[in-house]
Amino acid sequence: MMWHELRTGMHMRRPLATAVVIAAALTLSGCSAGTSGSSESETSTTPTPSMTARSGSVEVDGATLAYSCTGEGEPAVMLEAGTESAGTQSFPPAFIAPIAEVTTVCTYNRLGTGAGSDAAPDRARSLDDLIVVLDGVLEGLDLDPPYVMSGQSGGGNIAIAYAEAHPDRVAALATIEAYHDDPAQMMAEQAEGEFSWEDTPEHMDWVQASVEQDAYTMPIGEFPVLVISATQADPGGPENQAYWLGLSPDSRQVVIEGPHDIQETAPEEVAAEIVDLVAGLESP
Repeated sequence: MMWHELRTGMHMRRPLATAVVIAAALTLSGCSAGTSGSSESETSTTPTPSMTARSGSVEVDGATLAYSCTGEGEPAVMLEAGTESAGTQSFPPAFIAPIAEVTTVCTYNRLGTGAGSDAAPDRARSLDDLIVVLDGVLEGLDLDPPYVMSGQSGGGNIAIAYAEAHPDRVAALATIEAYHDDPAQMMAEQAEGEFSWEDTPEHMDWVQASVEQDAYTMPIGEFPVLVISATQADPGGPENQAYWLGLSPDSRQVVIEGPHDIQETAPEEVAAEIVDLVAGLESP
């Protein structure tokens, strides 16, 4: 399966049933079933603190975007979902929870994706457009820079674009199955009717984005960069994604067994790498 098929296909899966998502949300927000008949010793025991969680919507330039945040602390981890995917549905609780134990972790539904967010403007949109919205979301959530920017698939490319635009606002960068797209191949596919911004709910021009990202002057910063790749996504996956090691002199790549949506099939393992990345920022 070619890399572009992965971007426009596999990352759009929604394997989590609604009941599972609701139950997980209740768990993360500290909700539990009531009990009766507690003994005196049980009532005097200090309860385990619940994990702080909040969700709702933010307004950015007149548009509404749904968000979800869990945990407390800095630097905050901002997660970008894959292309055409809703952030609040793309990262399972088993992935979110370990990160939320050490810091704040947030995600949101970009324009044109998921419930609670408005439709995207009816025009071709660029990486700059997405960065402007992301800046508004970060401000609306009262998250202070620098941030740990992270994203899966096309969301990883958005995280990279943000880091390139605002290196001073980035504490670290973690990509999850984010490809270095070949502009020539993208243009050839577009000539055959693929990658038209009109055909996607986000109205994102990924062909132009590939041209822009291919032209980045490396390195874009000195912050730590973690490139997480899957073994089963594509024969050239880890090799292709190793290109992003040039984003910073402080970079490393981790290859994890699994498919393109590795955050769903190996959530604890992927989360552990991001937790280690955050912990390293706290080290002297």
